[in-house]
Amino acid sequence: MDLFKKAILEPGSPEDFALKLVQDAIKPQRQTKLVQDENQLLENILRTLLQELVSSAVQSGENIMQYGQSISDEASSEGQIPRILDIVLYLCEKEHIEGGMIFQLLEDLTEMSTMRNCKDVFGYIESKQDILGKPELFARGKLVMLRTCNQLLRRLSKANDVVFCGRIIMFLAHFFPLSERSAVNIKGVFNTSNETKYEKDTPDGISIDFNFYKTFWGLQENFSNPASLLHAPTKWHKFNSSLMVVLNTFEAQPLSDEEGNANNLEDEAATFNIKYLTSSKLMGLELKDSSFRRHILVQCLILFDYLKAPGKSEKDFFTETVKDEIKSCEERVKKLLTMTPPKGNEFLHSIEHILERERNWVGISLPLLCVCVWWKRDGCPPFEKQPIDRKSVQDGIKKRKPRWRLGNKQLSQLWKWAEDNRDALTDPQRVRTPDITEYWKPLADDMDEAAGIEAEYHHKNNRVYCWKGLRFSARQDLEGFSKFTEYGVEGVVPLDLLPSEVRSKYQAKPADRSKRAKKEETKSSTNQAEENQNATPASEVDGEGSRVDLEASAAQMDADNATGNISQSGTPTPEDQQKQSSDTDGQEAGQIEADAEAEPEIVDGETDADVDMVATV
Repeated sequence: MDLFKKAILEPGSPEDFALKLVQDAIKPQRQTKLVQDENQLLENILRTLLQELVSSAVQSGENIMQYGQSISDEASSEGQIPRILDIVLYLCEKEHIEGGMIFQLLEDLTEMSTMRNCKDVFGYIESKQDILGKPELFARGKLVMLRTCNQLLRRLSKANDVVFCGRIIMFLAHFFPLSERSAVNIKGVFNTSNETKYEKDTPDGISIDFNFYKTFWGLQENFSNPASLLHAPTKWHKFNSSLMVVLNTFEAQPLSDEEGNANNLEDEAATFNIKYLTSSKLMGLELKDSSFRRHILVQCLILFDYLKAPGKSEKDFFTETVKDEIKSCEERVKKLLTMTPPKGNEFLHSIEHILERERNWVGISLPLLCVCVWWKRDGCPPFEKQPIDRKSVQDGIKKRKPRWRLGNKQLSQLWKWAEDNRDALTDPQRVRTPDITEYWKPLADDMDEAAGIEAEYHHKNNRVYCWKGLRFSARQDLEGFSKFTEYGVEGVVPLDLLPSEVRSKYQAKPADRSKRAKKEETKSSTNQAEENQNATPASEVDGEGSRVDLEASAAQMDADNATGNISQSGTPTPEDQQKQSSDTDGQEAGQIEADAEAEPEIVDGETDADVDMVATV
């Protein structure tokens, strides 16, 4: 830490000594880049040093961004805290240390500073916007910077610090790309916490109609949450009747040019509150204020534009009568804006231009119909497109206008896909079947609750998209395709694409797996039993075996007798041979008859041997 304290007091650019300073203080394993543990050690040292410098600046009563002087040159001087921030920013830019370290130090600095000092700290952030917005730094610290700015906005007063709040919002708009999802109100949620409080009971000694006072300020409940008018027709009728009372009062008490110029706040250099006071004693004066009237009338136009947006005007209670009432009220409000001095027509023209740009963002103007709706539905993809590489044409050679021989533009484009159409078939840029993980990624983003995509914009509502995805899953992911019957199209999405809280819903549980295994085992045993029933009965097999054994024993006895006769005489006589042949013929005939008689008994499941055994018992 002592090395850094000495370094911030030395003159010169951080490029001259920053890397050597880190090497002397940390002694890293690598000469030009710190590893994870070394980055953590350096961050702890810098955060401790920053805390000491802020504490010293507060004790001395100086501004923290101007505390101390690190450069002795009389022409320029710089505080110690900006000096240390410049050193860290240079090291992060050159990737010597972790890129998010500078963002972490800026967040700590804003948390330790008062709101007066935070303006100077934010001025430093604005001056380094180009460096902080570089890709190698932006990717590491964009979330920290967003959190820092949001914390500042929460600490600031929306009534007294309007300019500072505007600086922060403008910085975020320039720092983050246009397609950044954190700046998009995907769900279309209104700020219902902005509640307008007014008097409920009638005070003593007021000169205005208190019923008109409550009716007038009661409109703010619907202005802060226009979606409440879509839930019940009674709310719209109540709002319409209250608005008619206010518009009639404005028409009955028109403002003159002198009153408009006298009460106009647009030409005054002093700032003013963005919310008006709701005291009943000020009601008479506020009605004579042209800016106050314009404030209310512009709120009416914003509300009418919301009700006329696609999807809102298609509700059941939006009958033709209600639409005519909205159109009539809108015309009256525009007429009152032109009548309100000064420069009523110019003011109305500016408001209409702003509302037209707002319609472009919500996708209801004809040139940009549904573009932003699709953009939000697809997960807010980046707008940037890669430049197209065009082949350079040789100088002095005019390209002859091509002649299409295939009759229409689409077929001609296919024909001219490449110079050699055979090579075009293997071109990687050619339309191909997408990978199953790449195809289901938009639906997986829709299933992520953190994305906040409305249900009506989910890809599962697109039948063509689901049909194609099921075909791809049937070819590439048969296991995932089998979940379609149980979970629907969302169950087909690969589990790797889903967040952990959603993945557990579609992941098979161990109990379900064991039940499935038991079910398959029971099914296999049932099939085995059916196969055994279709096979030959066991009794038939046993009967045939017994019969074969009896026949074999009888044949053995006859053979023994014949052998005995031969052995006594030495050689068989002709009479013996004739007798033996006749015995053999008789034996074969008896065997055939025995087989014929045993067949019906085998069908009944019994054999002759079985019958003899029963008789013996």
